Amino acid sequence: MKLVIKQLLFVVLIIFVSPIYSQGYSFEEFMIQKELNPISYVEAKREAIKQSLPISVKLNEGILIDVLKIQDGKLLYSVIKNLLNPNADGEVLTYNQILNKYDLSDAQINWGYVSSEIQQTDASNTKLLLIPDWTNDNVLSFDPITGNLLNANFIPPNPGNLGSPKHALLNSAGFISVSDQITDLVQKFDTAGAYIGIYAPAGGVNNAILDNLRGHGYRPNGNLVVTVGSGANTNAIPEFDDSGNYLGNFITVGSGGLNSPFDILFRTNDVLVTGSSSNAAHRYDLNGNYLDNLITGVSFPQDIYELPNGNLAVAGFSNPSGLRIYTPNGNLLHYFNTVSSLRSVYLLPGGTYLVTNNTGLHEIDSTNGTLLRTIYTSANLQYISYADYSIIPVELTSFTAQVSGSSVILNWTTATELNNSGFEVQRSLNNEIGKLSKWIPSENDWEAIGFVNGNGTTSEANSYSFVDNLALTNDQTIFYRLKQIDFDGSFKYSQVVEVNILNPIKFSLEQNYPNPFNPSTTINFNISTDGFVSLKVFDIMGNQVAELLGKETKAGFHSIEFDASQLASGTYFYRLQAGNNIKVQKMLLLK
Repeated sequence: MKLVIKQLLFVVLIIFVSPIYSQGYSFEEFMIQKELNPISYVEAKREAIKQSLPISVKLNEGILIDVLKIQDGKLLYSVIKNLLNPNADGEVLTYNQILNKYDLSDAQINWGYVSSEIQQTDASNTKLLLIPDWTNDNVLSFDPITGNLLNANFIPPNPGNLGSPKHALLNSAGFISVSDQITDLVQKFDTAGAYIGIYAPAGGVNNAILDNLRGHGYRPNGNLVVTVGSGANTNAIPEFDDSGNYLGNFITVGSGGLNSPFDILFRTNDVLVTGSSSNAAHRYDLNGNYLDNLITGVSFPQDIYELPNGNLAVAGFSNPSGLRIYTPNGNLLHYFNTVSSLRSVYLLPGGTYLVTNNTGLHEIDSTNGTLLRTIYTSANLQYISYADYSIIPVELTSFTAQVSGSSVILNWTTATELNNSGFEVQRSLNNEIGKLSKWIPSENDWEAIGFVNGNGTTSEANSYSFVDNLALTNDQTIFYRLKQIDFDGSFKYSQVVEVNILNPIKFSLEQNYPNPFNPSTTINFNISTDGFVSLKVFDIMGNQVAELLGKETKAGFHSIEFDASQLASGTYFYRLQAGNNIKVQKMLLLK
């Protein structure tokens, strides 16, 4: 009897703590399933949050636990014990099994969409590495020189808009595009990480065009191209214009044996696409026509990255996984497998590689592949991309000056802006209008006459205006330019525009506007010479009711606002006198 009880206890114990594998899957196969289509992972993450269970756990001894999938009504977690080789000794356990096997009292526990890392934002840093993270559905930023973390929430968690962000790229128009496997969309964010809206496909989700998308890129003409793993465009590369409109397929379905594409790389003369199931880097011309397979025999290649010297780095995800370096023609130079299950790769300026895998971001030696350090721990870091915001200009698309009376109206528009504090409006006068071709303003000739606030960082078009009210003494040519100033104080000048203003040579008093009026109106007049000028208002009986001006006044155009709120309705006269010149006009106040 005791023997039977012991045997039963042994069986129960085995069932209670043993890893759960179903349908004959190995731990690596679970990881591959998640990678190919993370819908099961996203559903498990939502269920964990619903049940108030962790979505990820980091143990001090270097064990990484991450929610994996729902199976037979149970929430399963992947348990990775080797950060460099995630598939070695990996387990799939329920949360109760984890609690019975591991001490979580000192663990870092993520309960859902909350980063455990300290945010280290440097808003002045315009050069970044962007890495999406499936755990929190956000995008992190890292220093492109050192590889150190800058901001754990550069693009913060964005439920509903991001479900499994794979690839974040800086668009030449000045926004960040993020391809997301679960939402089946490419989303737009500004360079401060704020959500703008859907980029592609225009109009929203359309699984006949995009379904289970992975990496994306931009053709030399600026059109967006996206790798697709499911739906009607499975194994194709759809193309979109800058408004997100579908233009057809840049690379047709299955062209050249393409199977389960993950990343796309444009080189000077060709295009490379990695296929996770075709185990190759397929080569196409710049119009999307198949040429050949440049690289073969790579198990589940994901990111393909062109090094500064033209060599190619390929991140292999499944065994034999690791980092492979090839010549531009596809000849293997190096194979490093110290860190395995790779998703992406980037070469730091110091000559070391950054790689992402199932456990985080690691730095390895470029000569022998040895691990130098683990920079950030997460089971779900994706593709690494370099973003240099300083190359996005404040793109001035127009700048015009138009004369209106004795005023000049300046109008200008921008297509994109980066860290734009605003525009200082500068003016330079030339009194010798007849010698315009012989006179060019020098720096000492410019004066600041106003400032118009900019829109910071934006990829949207913006319009600006400024009115320069003048009182000129003679005919003049006026030059204007804009001094665009960044938040960090750096600046640049626009082109110069010019207008010619002919000063009035006669004394005049214009009809007030509006007329009739209630309770205020504008009175414009011209003075041909400097001197004492008076402008008075009289009622119909000849009594003075207001003095609007009575002082020495410069020659030129002038405008005065008359407020009659204290007067009764009726007819009034306004009288302008400058020296021996006198003129009277009639106006009607109606209340």
